[in-house]
Amino acid sequence: AYLQGTLEPGEVVYCSLPPGYPSEQTGGDAPVYKIVKPVYGMAQSGRRWQRTLFPWLLEHGFTQHQEDDCVFTLKRTTHPTGGTPREEKLVLGCYVDDLWCGYTHDDEHSLYHSFTTALKNRWEVEDEGPVRDLLGVEIAREGKLVTMRQKEYIVRLSDEYLTPEQRNVSIDTPCDKELAQRVLAAADSDMSAVDPSLLRRFQGIVGALLYCSTNTRPDIAYSVGQLSRVTARPTADLLADAERVRMYLRTTQDLGLCFQADQRKASGMTDSDWAVRHSTSGWVFQYGSAAISWGSKKQKTVALSSCEAEIMAASESAKEALYLKKHLEEMGLHDGSPMSLSSDNSAAIALTYNPE
Repeated sequence: AYLQGTLEPGEVVYCSLPPGYPSEQTGGDAPVYKIVKPVYGMAQSGRRWQRTLFPWLLEHGFTQHQEDDCVFTLKRTTHPTGGTPREEKLVLGCYVDDLWCGYTHDDEHSLYHSFTTALKNRWEVEDEGPVRDLLGVEIAREGKLVTMRQKEYIVRLSDEYLTPEQRNVSIDTPCDKELAQRVLAAADSDMSAVDPSLLRRFQGIVGALLYCSTNTRPDIAYSVGQLSRVTARPTADLLADAERVRMYLRTTQDLGLCFQADQRKASGMTDSDWAVRHSTSGWVFQYGSAAISWGSKKQKTVALSSCEAEIMAASESAKEALYLKKHLEEMGLHDGSPMSLSSDNSAAIALTYNPE
């Protein structure tokens, strides 16, 4: 996709020669190449591809969303040959060169058909049909039920990081109650004493876990969030904690998000743990029967009471609620009414309504 972009007028970029070419010319000067078209490895390539694709979508009639500028909507009244006029809609999500399209009709006279035809005429693309796998997330549909999971990704990472003995161990929870204390102790440790091989392995495991925790597995968000705080100074115990999360995923590899079509509106829940030093904010938003957004995040300041910790968690959650509300409105999936946010701390709720 990056090769499809174009440089901005007057933009000049140089690069060194690839391996295998002479590194010096006669006289000792190092030769360089002038880039005439975006290539892989250039910092601006992704931006230049976006500046090529997005204007084309706008010219085709799409409206770019304000809350997420990688989402586009196209609405139009079509007149099928020999049929009655009908309202059609496309929702397009862009991730670099992966395009996901939701549509209302897909016959030869449909808006979807005309769009994909224009797309194929402009670029060399492939229509892979109904979505089954998107960026490592497996999507299955059965009637009004849509399931999202990452089983293949989890199995592959288990084969890479776990020993045969560890793969056969059944783990029911992603962490134990002492994890936060071990993270706190490691944060105060001497970085010079960290084993480089342990550091590389720990960072590799946590990085792999992050992809699951942010896509389909909110149940490991707290554990992975804690482990991410000490990626620069892990200990052997914390490496064991990271491997425990991996074994938990292996045990529960069939779990995922199950969305059942119903009339329930989007709503959220927020909580926090009032801990030593920085507490942790947690939230989850559901639409229908499953989670669409969640997070577990270290608070930026030290809370002096559980009420303060809950207020800070609610504040972060309210920002997410505002974003989701506007995003769903742009997609035509929300009526504009306030989104409910639930908390279990009576003092925080009282201060929310009456900030004394």
